[in-house]
Amino acid sequence: MCSVPLIAFGLGTWQVQRLKWKLALLDEVNDRMHRRPIALPLRATSDEIEQNEYRRVIVHGDFDHSKEMLVGPRSLEGEPGYIVVTPLVREDGSRILINRGWVRRDLADPKARPQSQPAGPVTIVAFVRRATAKNSFTPKPSPEKNQWFSIDLDVMSRHGDTQPVLLEVIQPDSVATTIQNAGSGIPIGVPFQVDIRNNHLQYLITWYTLAVITSGMLFYALRKPESAMAKIQRLRSKAGRFS
Repeated sequence: MCSVPLIAFGLGTWQVQRLKWKLALLDEVNDRMHRRPIALPLRATSDEIEQNEYRRVIVHGDFDHSKEMLVGPRSLEGEPGYIVVTPLVREDGSRILINRGWVRRDLADPKARPQSQPAGPVTIVAFVRRATAKNSFTPKPSPEKNQWFSIDLDVMSRHGDTQPVLLEVIQPDSVATTIQNAGSGIPIGVPFQVDIRNNHLQYLITWYTLAVITSGMLFYALRKPESAMAKIQRLRSKAGRFS
């Protein structure tokens, strides 16, 4: 029991360091997001992708709708649907993956949303994103059945014959435009905000609170018990004051 307060205090101090790191990361990402969009290199390296995550980029090309992939199911505000990921063929013939956004489940079939299948060149402003960590509880994809339960960049890029590069389309500024697009089956892109969790403040409060509580418990547990003679003398003294 003696080690519990020390362990809790140490973990709280560790969360202080983690909080400082996360706040610095959020500031850096927020700075990237608000820089002017730049053209994505035709051959982006993994280092460039990592250094520019959440940076807005501009790309031109044609969607290869024949290789469209639906990831999910995914819900948006309680409504079930799917994430649409489509290869984009660029001007030099190179290919990258575009996370175009979310569509309702009843619009999963591309035939039900013809407006989401543009033919010809398109220009896209999107966030650069790197591959997300794989979850051991997520089922493995079945590329032969075109079933995808998460965005597995390695497998999806092989399936779509693309570079391992993923961009996320950004929602329009206008809420009315977003609602109109959703109704016609045009995927809803990601919002213009940082999607990075930061729970370190509540963690450090929890650990420091636990350190204080267990320290108090340890103090009372280790306090020297009062001897029988001292207790008798204390009771006699108290009785004498009331006689």
